[in-house]
Order: sequence, then C-alpha cells, then structure tokens
Amino acid sequence: MSVMSDIVSVRRDLHQLPEVGLFLPETQRYLVSILRAEGMEPLLGDTMSSVTVVIRGGAADRSAPVPTVLVRSDMDGLPVAEETGLSWAAANGAMHACGHDAHMAIVLAAAVATHRGRAHLKGDAVFFFQPGEEGHGGALRALEEGLLDVAGTRPTAALGLHVLAHLLAPGQFAGRPGPVLSGSTLVDIDVAGRGGHGSTPHLTASPLVAAAAMVGAIGAGAAHSVSMFEPSTVGFGVISSGQARNVVPDHAKLRGVIRSFDSDTDTILQQAVERTVAGIASAHGVRATVSFTRDTVPTDSDPAEFARLGAIAERHGRHVVELAQPIAISEDFSWILREIPGVFLLVGADTELSDPPESNHSSRATFRDDVLEPTAALVTAWVADRLAEGG
Repeated sequence: MSVMSDIVSVRRDLHQLPEVGLFLPETQRYLVSILRAEGMEPLLGDTMSSVTVVIRGGAADRSAPVPTVLVRSDMDGLPVAEETGLSWAAANGAMHACGHDAHMAIVLAAAVATHRGRAHLKGDAVFFFQPGEEGHGGALRALEEGLLDVAGTRPTAALGLHVLAHLLAPGQFAGRPGPVLSGSTLVDIDVAGRGGHGSTPHLTASPLVAAAAMVGAIGAGAAHSVSMFEPSTVGFGVISSGQARNVVPDHAKLRGVIRSFDSDTDTILQQAVERTVAGIASAHGVRATVSFTRDTVPTDSDPAEFARLGAIAERHGRHVVELAQPIAISEDFSWILREIPGVFLLVGADTELSDPPESNHSSRATFRDDVLEPTAALVTAWVADRLAEGG
C-alpha cells in the first residue's frame, strides 16, 4: 500500500464488502492483510471481528511512562440495499451508508504512515478498528476486552472521526468542546391485545390502533416534559403488526430512539414514554410493556484536547471549525471518551450530487473521495504531535 495514493481504491474496495454487526470476517481479513504486509502484527478481538495494532515509537523515553494515544475507526455497514448507482456500489444487500468505509481507509492510511515513521515517534499509538458501532455495542465490548490496556500504558488521549454526507461544507473539519453528538436510548414497546375479524372491531382490542396512537402521543408528551432549552427528541422507525388487511392482530411492536445531551433529560423522557404508553394502553384496553437500552451516551470532546487538535491542524495547514451547537446523531465512541479524554472530529463529505444532499444512512448517500487524504494526513499529524506533547 502506497499510503495516501492508494487510499481511494482502499475505500472503494471496502465499500463493496459491507458487513453488519459484530462479526465482519471479510472486512477484518482485508484490513489484516494490509497491516501484515506493512510489517505490523494486528491483534484480533475475542468476541467480535475487531482489529487493533500497537505502534511503538522509536524516539520514546522508556525510562518513564510512555505517552500513548488511541485512534479509532468503526467498521460495520448497515442493513440497507444500496441505490447510489455507483459503479463500485455494494451488491450484497448491505451498505456503508454511514461512511465507515471512508473511516477505515483514513485510519488505515494513518496507521501505515505512522508505522513507517515510527523511528521518530515519541510514544506509542494504538489504531483500533471496531465492529458493531451501529447499535450492536461494539465500543463497550472493546472496553470489556481490554482495549485501553492493550499498549501496556493507558492512552492519554483518543481521537475518533466521522464523515457526514450532509450538514457540513465539503472538506470542512468541524467539532466543538463539550457535547458534539447526542446520546441515544433504544425504546422497545410491545403491545398485546385481542385479535379478531376486521368486520367486528368492537369484539377486539386492537394493539395496532393503540400502537399508532402511541407514536403521536409520545411525541407530544415528550415535547411537554422537557424544557425547550434542553434539545432532545423521541422518534420511532418501526411499527409492525398483523399479516392480513381484514384481521385485527393480537400483537404490535414499536421500535424507537430517545436522543438527548444530558442524562437527566434522558431519564425524564423515559418516564414520559412510560406514562404515555400506560395511558394509551388503558384507554384501548390492551397491555403494553416498555423497555429501554442505553445505546450511547453523549459524545463529549474534552475542551483541552479539542484545543490541541485545533492547534495541530493549524500547524499543518488545516482548520477545524467550532460548531455553534451539537448534532443529534449518536456514536458509541462516546463510551471510550467517558474513559479517557479525547476529541471527536467531523468531516464534511457532501458530494453535492443531490439538492438537498442525502443524509448518512440513506440508501442513496454518497461520500466524496477527496476528503480521505487530507483527513488521513491530519490524523497522522495528530498522532505524532500529540505524542510529542506528552501527557
């Protein structure tokens, strides 16, 4: 791999083999082959298809604790059938609709460049490729597997990144101190009623009608439970019930997400959902159960680390824009940032092929290739400079 010159072809290779969840054998095999060809020996996850490499700096003072940094890329795709029309589109029913193929290409190139320049590195660098970011608990599993101890010295700083197909100008680097992205709590509502023939609804208790009523009522209830100065949202992406148009079903389910930037707000919204569901269920004569799963916490960039990244970027001819407000998407890198200080960098990758641009997770989302090399160069610079700064 000639590092930056091959970065586009690497990204396109990875784009064509998206895999979903925690077990990504083809993706893992691809990354490992390049890392081993460069003389690195990757560590593989025990309970998922993660890939980790530790690069030891040749200029580190090993008579004292060695400065260590962590760079993370996610690996998994989404269960979305691609509709971009690209000549290198995925054709297996899954898609890198969130740009994780770009993340892997960027971090892989940075790892190779760092390895080749390791003689001048004043500390150790951990490059971590993580499956299961899309709601599968990959970051928490990595922490349980000992990610932060893999180098022997706990990292003093961490860097994560994400390309955006919308929201930012093409090629723009952005972030902010404090909350960057929202936390997310998964909401599962199961409704049980009494089914029957569609011609005699008065003899039934329809869970479908109750579930439909819950969707609108929960949104209204949530809006009136939280201050307008505490940004938050409760939304549903799944409502499923029944098999036939003339049959009242016995069961229905709703699947949604609470997003907020504060743990107290999250708790208030959970309580609002429970109250609303109980009330609607009672009114419709059905039974409902609600469960919550904390998927991510808010993604917070450490103010000092954000300032350091900005200064490093300026030294290398780049600029990181400070966002005026956080963005209500979620990331499980947030769990890692709960353990060590770090920063989450956003990269504008709008291809300007549609107006308005398709967002991340769309089956038509596209991400520009010309952000790959500058971002990999910035990551490489951050590793070297941040290690030179020490703890």
